[in-house]
Amino acid sequence: MRAAILAGATGVLGLSVSAHAQDSTYTSLNEETCRTLSVSEEGSATRVGLACEGLDGWTVYREADDHGEWAGFSQGDVMPDRLPYGGYLGNFGHFHSVIEWRRDPEGAAFATIHRYYSTVFDTGEPEGVSVLIVTGLRPGADPEACHVGYVVASEVEDANTQARLMADEMAPHIACDDHRPFRIDAEIPSVIQLISLQH
Repeated sequence: MRAAILAGATGVLGLSVSAHAQDSTYTSLNEETCRTLSVSEEGSATRVGLACEGLDGWTVYREADDHGEWAGFSQGDVMPDRLPYGGYLGNFGHFHSVIEWRRDPEGAAFATIHRYYSTVFDTGEPEGVSVLIVTGLRPGADPEACHVGYVVASEVEDANTQARLMADEMAPHIACDDHRPFRIDAEIPSVIQLISLQH
């Protein structure tokens, strides 16, 4: 599995590490910034669709049910056909209420970092997991956004730093239509180490 993920890094991980982002801006998901698009019932489960104000004309589209939450980014007025599932690890999850937007030197947002909380049962007992999801933004493209990679914050001490490095160094260069997300965790705990494995 890890070899397959690394294989998808061709053309990206040969980059030297340098900061491209100028700054971060933060937006919140709350009752003031989100509106309900749909509510559907399937058996005893309820599925809710939401649209939340993002940054620079981006909308954060969300769907949630009893199992977890999906989210995607678009500058359009319609929810994308497919929203990536937030629960990369575990079940019964939800997104944090704050999204970090990475901006280039001109101030345009090119990536987001969004924390997702879920639960795993590897030991038979419920255990909380926190994952930082790095998403690349592609204004006007199809798709307009995709998951660049995941930083398992429960396993990586400097998870926020690694997520920003992944956003800055990798998000601008991947092709969303065929990209397999990277993964930073206890096995490969840094973006620099991920890069070095390609040499």
